[in-house]
Amino acid sequence: MDLNELISELGLRVVGDASGVRVCDITEDSRTAVPGSLFIARVGLKFDGRKSAADAAACGAVAVLADTDQFDPPLPKHDRPVVLVTDRVPEAAARLAERFYGDPTSRLQLVGVTGTNGKTSVATMTRAILQAFPVKGMGGPSGVRTGLIGTVEVDDGREVARAAMTTPPAVELSRTFATMVDAGCRAACMEVSSHALDQRRADALRFAVGIFTNLTGDHLDYHKTVEAYLAAKRRLFELLPPPPDGVRVLNADDPASDAMDGPNARWCSGNGDPRATWRVVAESADLSGMVLAIESPIGVMRGRAPVVGGHNAMNVLQSVAAADAVLERLGLDAERRRAGIEAALGAVHPPRGRLQRVSGDDDAVSVFVDYAHTDDALQRTLTAVRAVLPEGSTLTVVFGCGGNRDTTKRPRMGKVAAALADRVVITSDNPRSERPAAIVDDILKGITGASRAKATVQVERGRAIRHAITTARDGEVVVIAGKGHETEQISCDAAGNPVTRHFDDAEEARIVLRERRMRLGSVAGGGAVQA
Repeated sequence: MDLNELISELGLRVVGDASGVRVCDITEDSRTAVPGSLFIARVGLKFDGRKSAADAAACGAVAVLADTDQFDPPLPKHDRPVVLVTDRVPEAAARLAERFYGDPTSRLQLVGVTGTNGKTSVATMTRAILQAFPVKGMGGPSGVRTGLIGTVEVDDGREVARAAMTTPPAVELSRTFATMVDAGCRAACMEVSSHALDQRRADALRFAVGIFTNLTGDHLDYHKTVEAYLAAKRRLFELLPPPPDGVRVLNADDPASDAMDGPNARWCSGNGDPRATWRVVAESADLSGMVLAIESPIGVMRGRAPVVGGHNAMNVLQSVAAADAVLERLGLDAERRRAGIEAALGAVHPPRGRLQRVSGDDDAVSVFVDYAHTDDALQRTLTAVRAVLPEGSTLTVVFGCGGNRDTTKRPRMGKVAAALADRVVITSDNPRSERPAAIVDDILKGITGASRAKATVQVERGRAIRHAITTARDGEVVVIAGKGHETEQISCDAAGNPVTRHFDDAEEARIVLRERRMRLGSVAGGGAVQA
Protein backbone atom coordinates (compact mmCIF):
# COMPACT_ATOMS: atom_id res chain seq x y z
CA MET A 1 0.00 0.00 0.00
CA ASP A 2 1.22 3.51 -0.83
CA LEU A 3 2.34 5.31 2.33
CA ASN A 4 0.49 8.52 1.46
CA GLU A 5 -2.69 6.52 0.91
CA LEU A 6 -2.18 4.68 4.20
CA ILE A 7 -1.93 7.87 6.26
CA SER A 8 -4.40 10.03 4.33
CA GLU A 9 -7.02 11.94 6.37
CA LEU A 10 -5.54 10.76 9.67
CA GLY A 11 -4.04 14.12 10.56
CA LEU A 12 -0.45 12.89 10.43
CA ARG A 13 2.53 14.92 9.24
CA VAL A 14 5.40 13.45 7.24
CA VAL A 15 9.00 14.55 7.61
CA GLY A 16 10.85 13.60 4.45
CA ASP A 17 9.70 12.42 1.05
CA ALA A 18 6.86 9.86 1.16
CA SER A 19 6.19 9.83 -2.57
CA GLY A 20 6.47 6.40 -4.10
CA VAL A 21 7.06 4.69 -0.75
CA ARG A 22 5.30 1.33 -0.66
CA VAL A 23 4.45 -0.32 2.66
CA CYS A 24 4.13 -4.10 2.64
CA ASP A 25 4.23 -4.74 6.39
CA ILE A 26 3.71 -3.03 9.75
CA THR A 27 5.67 -4.00 12.84
CA GLU A 28 6.46 -2.77 16.35
CA ASP A 29 9.42 -5.13 16.71
CA SER A 30 12.61 -4.05 14.95
CA ARG A 31 13.74 -7.69 14.88
CA THR A 32 10.85 -8.59 12.56
CA ALA A 33 11.28 -5.62 10.21
CA VAL A 34 11.72 -6.53 6.54
CA PRO A 35 12.20 -4.51 3.35
CA GLY A 36 9.00 -2.52 2.96
CA SER A 37 8.09 -2.38 6.67
CA LEU A 38 6.56 0.59 8.44
CA PHE A 39 8.17 0.55 11.88
CA ILE A 40 6.10 1.74 14.85
CA ALA A 41 8.50 3.45 17.27
CA ARG A 42 6.28 3.18 20.33
CA VAL A 43 7.36 3.95 23.88
CA GLY A 44 6.21 1.10 26.12
CA LEU A 45 6.41 0.40 29.83
CA LYS A 46 9.72 -1.43 29.50
CA PHE A 47 11.13 -0.55 26.06
CA ASP A 48 11.50 2.63 24.03
CA GLY A 49 10.87 1.73 20.40
CA ARG A 50 12.51 4.97 19.26
CA LYS A 51 15.87 3.49 20.24
CA SER A 52 15.28 0.62 17.81
CA ALA A 53 14.31 2.73 14.78
CA ALA A 54 17.82 2.57 13.32
CA ASP A 55 17.84 -1.23 13.69
CA ALA A 56 14.50 -1.46 11.91
CA ALA A 57 15.80 0.78 9.11
CA ALA A 58 18.87 -1.40 8.76
CA CYS A 59 16.55 -4.38 8.24
CA GLY A 60 14.75 -2.57 5.42
CA ALA A 61 12.01 -0.52 7.07
CA VAL A 62 10.99 2.16 4.57
CA ALA A 63 9.27 4.50 7.06
CA VAL A 64 8.92 5.11 10.78
CA LEU A 65 5.90 6.18 12.82
CA ALA A 66 6.99 8.12 15.92
CA ASP A 67 6.43 11.21 18.05
CA THR A 68 9.82 12.60 16.97
CA ASP A 69 12.10 12.66 13.93
CA GLN A 70 15.24 12.74 16.06
CA PHE A 71 16.46 9.28 17.04
CA ASP A 72 19.30 7.99 19.17
CA PRO A 73 21.01 6.23 17.48
CA PRO A 74 20.08 8.24 14.35
CA LEU A 75 18.48 6.73 11.29
CA PRO A 76 20.75 5.88 8.34
CA LYS A 77 21.70 8.88 6.19
CA HIS A 78 19.62 8.11 3.11
CA ASP A 79 16.13 9.54 2.93
CA ARG A 80 13.50 7.68 4.94
CA PRO A 81 10.20 9.40 5.80
CA VAL A 82 9.09 9.72 9.41
CA VAL A 83 5.35 9.88 10.08
CA LEU A 84 4.96 12.20 13.05
CA VAL A 85 2.30 11.82 15.72
CA THR A 86 1.86 14.75 18.05
CA ASP A 87 0.07 12.83 20.80
CA ARG A 88 -0.64 9.08 20.90
CA VAL A 89 1.54 6.79 18.80
CA PRO A 90 -0.42 3.65 19.87
CA GLU A 91 -3.72 5.14 18.72
CA ALA A 92 -2.27 6.16 15.36
CA ALA A 93 -0.67 2.73 14.99
CA ALA A 94 -4.03 1.07 15.65
CA ARG A 95 -5.74 3.10 12.94
CA LEU A 96 -2.94 2.50 10.43
CA ALA A 97 -2.99 -1.24 11.13
CA GLU A 98 -6.74 -1.52 10.71
CA ARG A 99 -6.56 0.36 7.40
CA PHE A 100 -3.54 -1.60 6.18
CA TYR A 101 -5.32 -4.93 6.76
CA GLY A 102 -8.47 -3.85 4.97
CA ASP A 103 -10.63 -2.73 7.91
CA PRO A 104 -11.42 -6.35 8.89
CA THR A 105 -13.59 -5.60 11.93
CA SER A 106 -16.08 -3.80 9.70
CA ARG A 107 -16.78 -7.25 8.22
CA LEU A 108 -17.09 -9.07 11.55
CA GLN A 109 -19.65 -8.94 14.33
CA LEU A 110 -17.06 -8.08 16.99
CA VAL A 111 -17.86 -8.75 20.65
CA GLY A 112 -15.55 -7.15 23.21
CA VAL A 113 -15.55 -8.28 26.85
CA THR A 114 -14.04 -6.26 29.68
CA GLY A 115 -14.16 -6.44 33.47
CA THR A 116 -11.97 -7.68 36.30
CA ASN A 117 -13.27 -11.25 36.37
CA GLY A 118 -15.09 -13.41 33.87
CA LYS A 119 -13.65 -12.06 30.61
CA THR A 120 -12.27 -15.39 29.46
CA SER A 121 -15.41 -17.30 30.43
CA VAL A 122 -17.82 -14.86 28.77
CA ALA A 123 -15.78 -14.56 25.56
CA THR A 124 -15.42 -18.34 25.31
CA MET A 125 -19.08 -19.02 26.15
CA THR A 126 -20.36 -16.42 23.66
CA ARG A 127 -18.28 -18.01 20.96
CA ALA A 128 -19.50 -21.49 21.96
CA ILE A 129 -23.16 -20.44 21.65
CA LEU A 130 -22.61 -18.85 18.25
CA GLN A 131 -20.69 -21.81 16.87
CA ALA A 132 -23.21 -24.33 18.22
CA PHE A 133 -26.21 -22.34 16.99
CA PRO A 134 -28.15 -24.68 14.68
CA VAL A 135 -28.08 -22.70 11.45
CA LYS A 136 -26.18 -23.23 8.20
CA GLY A 137 -24.66 -20.71 5.86
CA MET A 138 -22.98 -18.62 8.55
CA GLY A 139 -19.38 -19.56 7.83
CA GLY A 140 -19.38 -22.96 9.52
CA PRO A 141 -20.93 -26.38 8.80
CA SER A 142 -23.57 -25.48 11.40
CA GLY A 143 -23.46 -22.34 13.47
CA VAL A 144 -21.79 -18.97 13.11
CA ARG A 145 -18.08 -19.34 12.48
CA THR A 146 -16.51 -17.23 15.21
CA GLY A 147 -12.92 -16.32 15.98
CA LEU A 148 -11.53 -15.82 19.49
CA ILE A 149 -8.80 -13.68 21.05
CA GLY A 150 -8.29 -14.15 24.76
CA THR A 151 -6.11 -14.97 27.70
CA VAL A 152 -6.05 -18.72 27.07
CA GLU A 153 -5.97 -19.04 23.29
CA VAL A 154 -6.31 -17.33 19.93
CA ASP A 155 -8.41 -18.93 17.20
CA ASP A 156 -8.04 -17.02 13.92
CA GLY A 157 -10.33 -19.35 11.99
CA ARG A 158 -7.43 -21.37 10.60
CA GLU A 159 -5.60 -22.55 13.68
CA VAL A 160 -5.73 -22.35 17.46
CA ALA A 161 -2.62 -21.08 19.24
CA ARG A 162 -1.72 -20.40 22.83
CA ALA A 163 -2.20 -16.74 23.76
CA ALA A 164 0.80 -14.63 24.78
CA MET A 165 -1.29 -11.94 26.49
CA THR A 166 -4.96 -11.14 27.09
CA THR A 167 -5.17 -8.44 24.41
CA PRO A 168 -2.36 -8.36 21.80
CA PRO A 169 -0.86 -5.17 20.35
CA ALA A 170 -2.92 -3.26 17.79
CA VAL A 171 -1.00 -4.46 14.74
CA GLU A 172 -1.37 -8.09 15.76
CA LEU A 173 -5.08 -7.57 16.47
CA SER A 174 -5.85 -6.24 12.99
CA ARG A 175 -3.69 -8.91 11.36
CA THR A 176 -5.55 -11.64 13.26
CA PHE A 177 -8.96 -10.22 12.43
CA ALA A 178 -7.99 -10.08 8.74
CA THR A 179 -7.11 -13.79 8.92
CA MET A 180 -10.52 -14.48 10.50
CA VAL A 181 -12.27 -12.72 7.63
CA ASP A 182 -10.23 -14.65 5.05
CA ALA A 183 -11.10 -17.90 6.88
CA GLY A 184 -14.82 -17.20 6.61
CA CYS A 185 -15.59 -16.03 10.13
CA ARG A 186 -18.73 -13.96 10.53
CA ALA A 187 -18.09 -12.97 14.14
CA ALA A 188 -15.30 -12.68 16.67
CA CYS A 189 -15.10 -12.54 20.46
CA MET A 190 -12.22 -10.90 22.26
CA GLU A 191 -11.16 -10.06 25.78
CA VAL A 192 -10.28 -6.39 26.12
CA SER A 193 -8.03 -5.76 29.10
CA SER A 194 -7.86 -2.48 30.99
CA HIS A 195 -4.18 -2.22 30.01
CA ALA A 196 -5.09 -2.51 26.31
CA LEU A 197 -7.88 0.05 26.63
CA ASP A 198 -5.66 2.49 28.49
CA GLN A 199 -2.93 2.05 25.87
CA ARG A 200 -5.42 2.55 23.01
CA ARG A 201 -4.72 -0.82 21.39
CA ALA A 202 -8.40 -1.30 20.56
CA ASP A 203 -9.20 2.24 19.43
CA ALA A 204 -9.48 1.43 15.72
CA LEU A 205 -11.65 -1.67 16.12
CA ARG A 206 -15.34 -1.60 15.18
CA PHE A 207 -17.19 -3.30 18.02
CA ALA A 208 -20.75 -4.52 17.58
CA VAL A 209 -21.23 -5.56 21.22
CA GLY A 210 -19.49 -4.51 24.44
CA ILE A 211 -19.83 -6.63 27.59
CA PHE A 212 -18.97 -5.46 31.10
CA THR A 213 -18.69 -8.25 33.68
CA ASN A 214 -17.69 -6.56 36.96
CA LEU A 215 -15.08 -4.41 38.67
CA THR A 216 -13.07 -5.38 41.74
CA GLY A 217 -9.68 -4.45 43.15
CA ASP A 218 -6.90 -5.54 40.81
CA HIS A 219 -4.17 -4.05 38.61
CA LEU A 220 -3.78 -1.04 40.88
CA ASP A 221 -0.03 -1.44 40.49
CA TYR A 222 -0.64 -0.19 36.93
CA HIS A 223 -3.70 2.06 37.18
CA LYS A 224 -2.86 3.44 40.66
CA THR A 225 -6.48 4.29 41.52
CA VAL A 226 -9.84 2.54 41.22
CA GLU A 227 -11.14 5.61 39.36
CA ALA A 228 -8.45 5.27 36.68
CA TYR A 229 -9.12 1.52 36.45
CA LEU A 230 -12.85 2.18 35.96
CA ALA A 231 -12.14 4.84 33.34
CA ALA A 232 -10.01 2.39 31.38
CA LYS A 233 -12.86 -0.15 31.35
CA ARG A 234 -15.33 2.54 30.27
CA ARG A 235 -13.21 3.20 27.18
CA LEU A 236 -14.65 0.08 25.51
CA PHE A 237 -18.15 1.55 25.61
CA GLU A 238 -16.92 4.88 24.31
CA LEU A 239 -15.73 2.97 21.25
CA LEU A 240 -19.18 1.52 20.49
CA PRO A 241 -20.92 3.05 17.46
CA PRO A 242 -23.95 5.29 18.01
CA PRO A 243 -27.55 3.94 17.77
CA PRO A 244 -28.98 1.91 16.24
CA ASP A 245 -25.69 -0.03 16.26
CA GLY A 246 -23.59 -0.91 19.28
CA VAL A 247 -25.10 -3.06 22.04
CA ARG A 248 -24.05 -2.88 25.70
CA VAL A 249 -24.42 -6.03 27.81
CA LEU A 250 -24.15 -4.93 31.45
CA ASN A 251 -24.17 -6.64 34.84
CA ALA A 252 -26.98 -5.07 36.86
CA ASP A 253 -25.69 -6.85 39.98
CA ASP A 254 -22.45 -4.83 39.93
CA PRO A 255 -22.71 -1.09 40.76
CA ALA A 256 -19.74 -0.29 38.53
CA SER A 257 -21.94 -1.09 35.52
CA ASP A 258 -23.66 2.27 35.98
CA ALA A 259 -20.55 3.92 34.53
CA MET A 260 -20.95 1.85 31.34
CA ASP A 261 -24.63 2.70 30.77
CA GLY A 262 -25.78 4.22 27.51
CA PRO A 263 -27.84 3.50 24.39
CA ASN A 264 -28.86 -0.08 23.56
CA ALA A 265 -28.07 -1.42 27.04
CA ARG A 266 -29.07 -4.99 27.86
CA TRP A 267 -29.12 -5.21 31.64
CA CYS A 268 -28.50 -8.70 33.04
CA SER A 269 -29.15 -9.97 36.56
CA GLY A 270 -28.94 -13.15 38.58
CA ASN A 271 -30.44 -11.40 41.63
CA GLY A 272 -33.70 -10.15 40.14
CA ASP A 273 -32.65 -6.51 39.66
CA PRO A 274 -35.81 -4.68 38.49
CA ARG A 275 -34.09 -2.86 35.62
CA ALA A 276 -32.81 -6.12 34.12
CA THR A 277 -34.70 -7.50 31.14
CA TRP A 278 -32.32 -10.47 30.97
CA ARG A 279 -32.46 -12.68 34.08
CA VAL A 280 -31.17 -16.08 35.07
CA VAL A 281 -32.16 -18.61 37.74
CA ALA A 282 -30.35 -21.85 38.50
CA GLU A 283 -33.20 -24.35 38.95
CA SER A 284 -30.82 -27.11 40.07
CA ALA A 285 -27.07 -27.52 40.43
CA ASP A 286 -24.39 -30.03 41.33
CA LEU A 287 -20.66 -30.42 40.78
CA SER A 288 -21.22 -31.29 37.10
CA GLY A 289 -23.39 -28.36 36.07
CA MET A 290 -26.63 -26.38 36.38
CA VAL A 291 -30.09 -26.32 34.87
CA LEU A 292 -30.66 -22.67 33.99
CA ALA A 293 -33.85 -20.77 33.24
CA ILE A 294 -33.19 -17.54 31.33
CA GLU A 295 -35.88 -14.88 31.00
CA SER A 296 -35.36 -12.46 28.13
CA PRO A 297 -37.21 -10.13 25.74
CA ILE A 298 -37.16 -12.94 23.15
CA GLY A 299 -38.72 -15.49 25.54
CA VAL A 300 -37.70 -18.04 28.15
CA MET A 301 -34.77 -20.37 27.48
CA ARG A 302 -34.09 -23.40 29.62
CA GLY A 303 -31.27 -25.93 29.48
CA ARG A 304 -28.42 -27.63 31.31
CA ALA A 305 -25.02 -25.96 31.09
CA PRO A 306 -21.97 -27.90 32.31
CA VAL A 307 -20.69 -25.04 34.49
CA VAL A 308 -20.74 -24.50 38.26
CA GLY A 309 -21.61 -21.49 40.40
CA GLY A 310 -23.71 -18.37 40.50
CA HIS A 311 -20.96 -16.33 38.85
CA ASN A 312 -21.01 -18.77 35.93
CA ALA A 313 -24.80 -18.48 35.71
CA MET A 314 -24.23 -14.74 35.17
CA ASN A 315 -21.45 -15.50 32.67
CA VAL A 316 -23.84 -17.70 30.69
CA LEU A 317 -26.56 -15.04 30.86
CA GLN A 318 -24.32 -12.29 29.52
CA SER A 319 -23.04 -14.64 26.82
CA VAL A 320 -26.60 -15.42 25.78
CA ALA A 321 -27.52 -11.72 25.63
CA ALA A 322 -24.42 -10.96 23.53
CA ALA A 323 -24.90 -13.93 21.19
CA ASP A 324 -28.52 -12.86 20.66
CA ALA A 325 -27.35 -9.36 19.71
CA VAL A 326 -24.95 -10.82 17.13
CA LEU A 327 -27.61 -13.14 15.71
CA GLU A 328 -30.08 -10.26 15.48
CA ARG A 329 -27.54 -8.20 13.53
CA LEU A 330 -27.08 -11.20 11.22
CA GLY A 331 -30.80 -11.06 10.39
CA LEU A 332 -32.32 -13.92 12.38
CA ASP A 333 -35.81 -13.43 13.86
CA ALA A 334 -36.53 -13.57 17.59
CA GLU A 335 -38.12 -17.04 17.77
CA ARG A 336 -35.35 -18.60 15.72
CA ARG A 337 -32.78 -16.96 17.99
CA ARG A 338 -34.56 -18.13 21.16
CA ALA A 339 -34.87 -21.75 20.06
CA GLY A 340 -31.34 -21.89 18.69
CA ILE A 341 -29.72 -20.41 21.78
CA GLU A 342 -31.67 -22.77 24.02
CA ALA A 343 -30.40 -25.71 21.96
CA ALA A 344 -26.83 -24.40 22.22
CA LEU A 345 -26.71 -24.09 26.03
CA GLY A 346 -25.25 -27.58 26.41
CA ALA A 347 -22.17 -26.46 24.45
CA VAL A 348 -21.28 -23.80 27.03
CA HIS A 349 -18.31 -25.45 28.71
CA PRO A 350 -15.95 -23.54 31.01
CA PRO A 351 -12.67 -22.54 29.34
CA ARG A 352 -9.49 -24.27 30.36
CA GLY A 353 -8.46 -23.24 33.85
CA ARG A 354 -11.80 -21.62 34.75
CA LEU A 355 -13.32 -23.81 37.46
CA GLN A 356 -12.20 -26.71 35.31
CA ARG A 357 -12.81 -30.16 36.77
CA VAL A 358 -9.65 -32.25 36.39
CA SER A 359 -10.71 -35.27 38.44
CA GLY A 360 -12.60 -38.16 36.90
CA ASP A 361 -15.85 -39.84 37.87
CA ASP A 362 -13.88 -42.68 39.47
CA ASP A 363 -11.84 -40.36 41.72
CA ALA A 364 -12.85 -40.25 45.38
CA VAL A 365 -11.69 -36.60 45.55
CA SER A 366 -13.08 -33.89 43.25
CA VAL A 367 -10.42 -31.44 42.05
CA PHE A 368 -10.99 -28.16 40.23
CA VAL A 369 -8.42 -25.76 38.75
CA ASP A 370 -9.34 -22.09 38.61
CA TYR A 371 -7.68 -18.83 37.59
CA ALA A 372 -9.03 -16.87 40.59
CA HIS A 373 -6.18 -14.56 41.58
CA THR A 374 -8.05 -11.72 43.29
CA ASP A 375 -10.00 -11.78 46.54
CA ASP A 376 -13.28 -11.19 44.69
CA ALA A 377 -12.61 -13.96 42.18
CA LEU A 378 -11.58 -16.35 44.94
CA GLN A 379 -14.72 -15.54 46.87
CA ARG A 380 -16.88 -16.20 43.81
CA THR A 381 -15.15 -19.50 43.09
CA LEU A 382 -15.25 -20.86 46.63
CA THR A 383 -18.84 -19.70 47.14
CA ALA A 384 -19.83 -21.44 43.91
CA VAL A 385 -18.25 -24.74 44.92
CA ARG A 386 -19.49 -24.63 48.52
CA ALA A 387 -23.04 -24.17 47.26
CA VAL A 388 -22.95 -27.55 45.50
CA LEU A 389 -20.85 -29.55 47.95
CA PRO A 390 -22.34 -33.00 48.49
CA GLU A 391 -23.70 -33.55 51.98
CA GLY A 392 -20.90 -34.24 54.44
CA SER A 393 -18.15 -33.05 52.08
CA THR A 394 -15.47 -30.52 52.95
CA LEU A 395 -13.69 -27.90 50.85
CA THR A 396 -9.94 -27.33 50.54
CA VAL A 397 -8.30 -24.45 48.66
CA VAL A 398 -4.71 -24.23 47.43
CA PHE A 399 -3.56 -20.75 46.41
CA GLY A 400 -0.79 -18.15 46.47
CA CYS A 401 -0.23 -14.61 45.22
CA GLY A 402 2.04 -13.37 42.44
CA GLY A 403 5.23 -11.51 43.21
CA ASN A 404 5.89 -7.95 42.02
CA ARG A 405 2.17 -7.36 41.69
CA ASP A 406 -0.57 -5.67 43.74
CA THR A 407 0.33 -6.50 47.34
CA THR A 408 -2.86 -5.14 48.90
CA LYS A 409 -4.95 -8.11 47.81
CA ARG A 410 -2.80 -10.70 49.60
CA PRO A 411 -4.31 -10.45 53.10
CA ARG A 412 -7.77 -10.06 51.56
CA MET A 413 -7.33 -13.33 49.69
CA GLY A 414 -6.17 -15.01 52.90
CA LYS A 415 -9.26 -13.75 54.71
CA VAL A 416 -11.60 -15.00 51.97
CA ALA A 417 -9.94 -18.43 51.86
CA ALA A 418 -10.17 -18.89 55.63
CA ALA A 419 -13.81 -17.79 55.67
CA LEU A 420 -15.02 -20.11 52.91
CA ALA A 421 -12.77 -23.20 52.95
CA ASP A 422 -12.41 -25.90 55.57
CA ARG A 423 -8.69 -26.28 54.83
CA VAL A 424 -6.32 -23.68 53.36
CA VAL A 425 -2.99 -24.58 51.76
CA ILE A 426 -0.89 -21.49 51.06
CA THR A 427 1.81 -21.76 48.40
CA SER A 428 3.67 -19.88 45.65
CA ASP A 429 2.17 -18.44 42.47
CA ASN A 430 4.79 -16.85 40.21
CA PRO A 431 6.86 -15.25 42.99
CA ARG A 432 9.09 -13.60 40.37
CA SER A 433 11.80 -11.61 42.19
CA GLU A 434 10.06 -11.57 45.58
CA ARG A 435 10.82 -14.02 48.36
CA PRO A 436 7.98 -16.58 48.44
CA ALA A 437 8.07 -16.59 52.23
CA ALA A 438 7.43 -12.85 52.30
CA ILE A 439 4.39 -13.27 50.05
CA VAL A 440 3.08 -16.04 52.30
CA ASP A 441 3.51 -13.78 55.32
CA ASP A 442 1.39 -11.12 53.63
CA ILE A 443 -1.36 -13.68 52.96
CA LEU A 444 -1.27 -14.94 56.55
CA LYS A 445 -1.95 -11.41 57.81
CA GLY A 446 -5.52 -11.92 56.63
CA ILE A 447 -5.95 -15.22 58.49
CA THR A 448 -6.42 -14.43 62.15
CA GLY A 449 -7.70 -16.00 65.35
CA ALA A 450 -9.09 -19.52 65.25
CA SER A 451 -8.96 -19.53 61.43
CA ARG A 452 -5.18 -19.83 61.60
CA ALA A 453 -5.58 -23.49 62.50
CA LYS A 454 -7.07 -24.10 59.02
CA ALA A 455 -3.94 -22.89 57.25
CA THR A 456 -0.99 -24.99 56.12
CA VAL A 457 2.02 -23.55 54.31
CA GLN A 458 3.70 -25.51 51.51
CA VAL A 459 5.83 -22.96 49.64
CA GLU A 460 6.67 -25.27 46.71
CA ARG A 461 3.51 -25.40 44.60
CA GLY A 462 3.84 -29.01 43.51
CA ARG A 463 4.16 -30.14 47.11
CA ALA A 464 1.16 -28.01 48.07
CA ILE A 465 -1.03 -29.70 45.46
CA ARG A 466 0.23 -33.12 46.48
CA HIS A 467 -0.40 -32.40 50.15
CA ALA A 468 -3.95 -31.16 49.51
CA ILE A 469 -4.99 -34.18 47.43
CA THR A 470 -3.20 -36.95 49.36
CA THR A 471 -4.54 -35.76 52.73
CA ALA A 472 -8.08 -35.19 51.45
CA ARG A 473 -10.84 -37.46 52.68
CA ASP A 474 -13.07 -39.34 50.26
CA GLY A 475 -15.73 -36.95 48.97
CA GLU A 476 -13.66 -33.85 49.64
CA VAL A 477 -13.44 -31.09 47.03
CA VAL A 478 -10.10 -29.42 46.33
CA VAL A 479 -9.87 -26.11 44.46
CA ILE A 480 -6.42 -25.15 43.14
CA ALA A 481 -6.62 -21.41 42.48
CA GLY A 482 -4.50 -18.72 40.92
CA LYS A 483 -2.83 -20.09 37.79
CA GLY A 484 -5.71 -21.67 35.89
CA HIS A 485 -4.61 -22.20 32.30
CA GLU A 486 -1.04 -21.01 32.88
CA THR A 487 1.74 -23.54 32.29
CA GLU A 488 4.71 -21.72 33.78
CA GLN A 489 6.06 -20.85 37.21
CA ILE A 490 8.20 -17.69 37.26
CA SER A 491 10.77 -17.20 40.00
CA CYS A 492 14.43 -16.21 40.46
CA ASP A 493 17.60 -18.19 41.06
CA ALA A 494 20.06 -17.53 43.89
CA ALA A 495 21.74 -14.81 41.84
CA GLY A 496 18.46 -12.98 41.26
CA ASN A 497 18.12 -14.00 37.62
CA PRO A 498 14.57 -14.75 36.39
CA VAL A 499 13.80 -18.43 35.93
CA THR A 500 10.76 -19.80 34.10
CA ARG A 501 9.92 -23.48 34.32
CA HIS A 502 7.04 -25.55 33.11
CA PHE A 503 4.30 -25.97 35.68
CA ASP A 504 0.66 -26.88 35.04
CA ASP A 505 -1.75 -27.17 37.98
CA ALA A 506 -4.01 -29.57 36.07
CA GLU A 507 -1.09 -31.83 35.13
CA GLU A 508 0.20 -31.89 38.71
CA ALA A 509 -3.25 -32.68 40.07
CA ARG A 510 -3.86 -35.52 37.60
CA ILE A 511 -0.54 -37.14 38.51
CA VAL A 512 -1.41 -37.14 42.22
CA LEU A 513 -4.96 -38.32 41.54
CA ARG A 514 -3.63 -41.21 39.48
CA GLU A 515 -1.21 -42.17 42.24
CA ARG A 516 -4.05 -42.00 44.77
CA ARG A 517 -6.21 -44.32 42.64
CA MET A 518 -3.34 -46.76 42.24
CA ARG A 519 -2.57 -46.72 45.95
CA LEU A 520 -6.16 -47.31 46.91
CA GLY A 521 -6.44 -50.01 44.25
CA SER A 522 -3.37 -51.70 45.68
CA VAL A 523 -4.88 -51.70 49.16
CA ALA A 524 -8.19 -53.03 47.87
CA GLY A 525 -6.42 -55.79 45.94
CA GLY A 526 -4.28 -56.91 48.86
CA GLY A 527 -1.06 -55.60 47.33
CA ALA A 528 -1.81 -55.92 43.63
CA VAL A 529 -2.60 -52.74 41.75
CA GLN A 530 -6.02 -52.98 40.13
CA ALA A 531 -6.20 -52.20 36.44
